[in-house]
Amino acid sequence: MEKVHKRDLSIDILRFFACLLITNSHMELLYGPYEKLATGGAIGDVLFFFCSGFTLFLGKPERFDNWYKKRINRIYPSVFAWEIMRSFFLNSLHSMKETILKGGGWFVSCIMIYYFILFFVRKYMIKRLWTVFGIVCAIVLVWYFFEDRSPGYNMYGATYLKWGHYFLFMLLGTIIGLFVSKKELKLSLKKDSILLVISVIVYFGLLFLRKYELFNQLQIISLVPLLSITFYFYKVCNAKWLIGLYQSKYIGWIMKLISTLTLEIYIVQTALFTDKFNHLFPFNLIIMFVIIVIVAYGAKVLSRIFSQIFKETSFDWKAIFQI
Repeated sequence: MEKVHKRDLSIDILRFFACLLITNSHMELLYGPYEKLATGGAIGDVLFFFCSGFTLFLGKPERFDNWYKKRINRIYPSVFAWEIMRSFFLNSLHSMKETILKGGGWFVSCIMIYYFILFFVRKYMIKRLWTVFGIVCAIVLVWYFFEDRSPGYNMYGATYLKWGHYFLFMLLGTIIGLFVSKKELKLSLKKDSILLVISVIVYFGLLFLRKYELFNQLQIISLVPLLSITFYFYKVCNAKWLIGLYQSKYIGWIMKLISTLTLEIYIVQTALFTDKFNHLFPFNLIIMFVIIVIVAYGAKVLSRIFSQIFKETSFDWKAIFQI
């Protein structure tokens, strides 16, 4: 039986950390000789997919067209808003086809496909989600077997395989969001933190071993600690001190802002990175992140204006600027 959903602050906190990790992973240009510190992108991606899966079925079941329309209305106003901003301020022009298919990067296209699949998974396989998880695992393994894994191959890089294995993390979020209560999770900050750290060490250890060809051919194994990282990261985000921090007046406001803008930050960040502030390292990282957040907020506001223009109701300016 599905859980009765309430607002889960741990997911908002997890989304905050996902945003930090995703942004940091794209900052190689800003680190100069310390570019190896720019990492964690795959972890940020899977945390975001987990959060999306967790919150995806908060409401009651709907007809597909209405349900998918809401997903489009959540994603594409921001995509269109960013394309408008790019055309005016960055002199970057994309066709409508490019905007719809690639405007938000691979991530947006990928998640829209996931939404499509998960609707039918919920409709016909809701009581057999672990079976679906196993089927997807099998598909990913077969897919990986037929991949061209030439030297330097990276399953988290420019390959369509990640469109398959990232679905596992969205499924994991859906399963925990629908069927696993906090009591059943048996939260323990000390134990969960230790297991999270161990999972991170194992994951990066496996990535480090990719420079050896044998281990490079076996990098599919890294999905195991990555799933473990996702699970224990979520558990740690249930810590009372983190929830208290998130609910605090000032730090909490910053965390809420970043958590709310996760999608927009993901969309706008790549086009904004510049090495003009590198002489200020490491403060250039903070400067760049603040710029990204400001632009992302602008895209969010514009997306809400764009969305409300096509409604018959009057403008709700409070909702447009609300964080």
